[in-house]
Amino acid sequence: MTINFVIHNADVVLRERTCTTMLTPQEENVFVDQGVVVPANRMPDDTIDLLRDAIDLQVAEHFPSAEDRTYDAEFSGQYVRDPHKQDPQIAMIPLLSFGLADTVRCLLGPRIVLRNSNVRVTHPRTGDGTVWHTDYRPHTSPASRLASAPTVITCLIYLDAADEQTGPLLVVPGSHNRLDQPPATDDPLDDQVMIQVQPGQVVLMNAAMWHRGGANHSERTTRRLLTLQLSSIFMPEFNFEPSLPSAAYQRLLEQARSSEDEPLLELLGHGGLNPTSARY
Repeated sequence: MTINFVIHNADVVLRERTCTTMLTPQEENVFVDQGVVVPANRMPDDTIDLLRDAIDLQVAEHFPSAEDRTYDAEFSGQYVRDPHKQDPQIAMIPLLSFGLADTVRCLLGPRIVLRNSNVRVTHPRTGDGTVWHTDYRPHTSPASRLASAPTVITCLIYLDAADEQTGPLLVVPGSHNRLDQPPATDDPLDDQVMIQVQPGQVVLMNAAMWHRGGANHSERTTRRLLTLQLSSIFMPEFNFEPSLPSAAYQRLLEQARSSEDEPLLELLGHGGLNPTSARY
């Protein structure tokens, strides 16, 4: 499905933008209603191999040993924050080449920003998993009369199988509409659903959804997960910790500026706000 957007802002140069989603109409309806969908589209094997190599390099730099962890409890495992700031292809391949950016634009509108990226690694026989949580909780009581809760979309890109042994994704469909937070435990919930995916599959999830990562009890398989969170440009970027951009990232940014690639600049968090007029 393709949507032809027109942006009604005088400061925007590229006001007409065409975006194509990878979701079928049925998949899009499932996402809006349930808050989560696994598209039929899957990344090709050679693309997954490229991402694995790029991610393994950064994980090795951060964690000399497989026994090293970022956290030991609640969110146990190894985390690398903003890996795309060191190697831009980690985000650009899934967002641009695979088409996740345009898919999210068709849901949120043509102007989006990559709020953050991270890699989570769980090693075999560790039992590393997460507690129930949400990535973003915008709800208030009472709900405001005019403004709706801004939506953040979490894109989960699985580089290894997520199954009952390596740790499936557990979600509570429809919970993105609930006002309260989930219990910070890994106890089973009556309305939970298990999602098992193969390498190269992605999951689109409303970031307000209750979810958790199952524990890795496998004998040999390391589970690598790349997470990209996207929202409209009217929301700020979110970083767990400061990260200095690499020369490769700076080159990508300069190329986008020199070619006046407005959508890419917006995606990277360097476009959308006119510094002279202070208007969007």
